[in-house]
Amino acid sequence: MKKKRASTKVGSTLTVYDEFLKGFLKLECNNPSGSHKDRETFYFINKFGWEKKYIVASSGNAGISLAYWMREKAVVLVPEVTPKKRIEAIHKFGAQVIVKGKYFYDSYKLVSETAQNQGLTNISPGFVERWRGDAAISYELKELKPEYIFVPAADLVLGYGIAYGFQEMLEEGSIQKPPTIVACVLPNHPLIRLCKDEDMGEYFEQVFNSIYTYGEEGENIEKRFLDFPFMKVKSTTELNSTLQLSKKYQNYDPAVLLAMFISRKYNGEKVVIVTGIKR
Repeated sequence: MKKKRASTKVGSTLTVYDEFLKGFLKLECNNPSGSHKDRETFYFINKFGWEKKYIVASSGNAGISLAYWMREKAVVLVPEVTPKKRIEAIHKFGAQVIVKGKYFYDSYKLVSETAQNQGLTNISPGFVERWRGDAAISYELKELKPEYIFVPAADLVLGYGIAYGFQEMLEEGSIQKPPTIVACVLPNHPLIRLCKDEDMGEYFEQVFNSIYTYGEEGENIEKRFLDFPFMKVKSTTELNSTLQLSKKYQNYDPAVLLAMFISRKYNGEKVVIVTGIKR
C-alpha cells in the first residue's frame, strides 16, 4: 500500500501581504506539486485509497498533482493543446499520459470510457466533487475577514469550493458576512463572452492554458458557483497588459496574473489565490 509522504504537507498555505497589489496572496503554489490541485488530489486519494490506480482529465495542473502523488499508479488524459512542458512534468513522475482530443472538453468526454476500460478510479471534475478538497481554504482565510477573494478560474471548481466553505461558516454563525468571491476567467469563457468572435487566438489559448480548459460547450463547468449571492464572474480583454505583470511575478502561472490584474480594480481587504507556478 502506498503511504503518504511524511515530509510533505497539503494545505495550510501561507498568506502574505503584497504591497503592489495592496492585498494578500494565498500561496497555494506552495503545496508539494506546486498547485492548489494537491488539496483536491489528496482529498480523493485519502477517500478512495492509496492502493488504487487513478485517472484524471487535465490540461496540466491536476495531472501533475496526481502524477506527483501516485507516480506509476496515475493516468492523465490531456488534450492536444497541452504545452509540452506540462506533459514532460507529468511523465517525470512516472505517470502514463494519454493525449487525445483537441481541447480539454474533448478529452473530458473520453475519460469515463478510458477509466472503465483500464479499471481506473476517475477523479476528474464533474465525476467527483473535487471542490470538497478546496473548501478548507475558506477556513484558513476566516480570521483575515477579506472583502474580496479573486480566484483564477476555468471550470469554477476552486471558486465553488471556497464559496461553499464560507457558506458553511455563514450558516453555522461563525461569520456574519462572506466575502465577494470573484472568479477571474478568460474573455471568451462561456459564462462571460467578452470577445465578439469568441476567439482569443492560439497564442493566448496557449499562454493561459491552465485555465483554457472548458472547450466549446463548457459542460464541465461548476455552474452552482453562481447560486451563491456573493459570487461574481469577471474578465478583461487587456491580456497583453495582464501578461506585463510577469515582469514582476516571474514564477506565477499566467492564470494567477489574470486574477491579479482584475484585483487591482478593487479597493478593500482582498486576497488573490495563487493557484500555481509557471510550468
